Amino acid sequence: MKRLLPIIALLVLVMPVRTVAHQLDEYLQAARIAFARDRIVLEIDLTPGANIAGEIVAALDSDGNGVVQALEARAYGQAVVGDFDVSFDGQPVHLTLETIEVPAVAEMRRGVGTIQLTVAGTIGPAPDGTRHVRFTNRHHPETSVYLANALVSADRDVQVVSQRRDYRQQQIDVEYKIGSRWPLQFIWVLVGVTVIGSRVAARQLRTA
Repeated sequence: MKRLLPIIALLVLVMPVRTVAHQLDEYLQAARIAFARDRIVLEIDLTPGANIAGEIVAALDSDGNGVVQALEARAYGQAVVGDFDVSFDGQPVHLTLETIEVPAVAEMRRGVGTIQLTVAGTIGPAPDGTRHVRFTNRHHPETSVYLANALVSADRDVQVVSQRRDYRQQQIDVEYKIGSRWPLQFIWVLVGVTVIGSRVAARQLRTA
């Protein structure tokens, strides 16, 4: 056991350093997917580690003046969107860059700046039933770490059923159901009215 203690101590000291170094070399890409009856919305966060931030800054700041202008940011955003593939029930979906927010260059160089994109695709209005969406992210695959998740829809008629990802989370398959809840809600309202009506009738009979 005494022989193992120096080895364990060495591992404890080395492991955090390796973890930090790995994070500094990563381009973290987190995708969140929201669904509605007529559209799909992607919320993308891109966070370059400090060791690769120079490459990303150079791609953003095309004139090299140290400030990312709106046109430069949008050009980079369009390039990112070009590396996305979305299909709806097996058919490709055309994606449009709606917004892009870029942090200060200094923040990105420190590895703490996150580029935020909102991307949308029109699909509908889609019919009721089970629908299938596949999202694939091919942006900057050499150094990237990917995350992908489906969001709970703000549309009460849309419910996510399942999510399946590949091991890198570059690709996610989502099944969701579209269907009005009004028939079910109407049934419960009808049951409630019937119960109340029967109680009122019973009281009237007792007082008669």
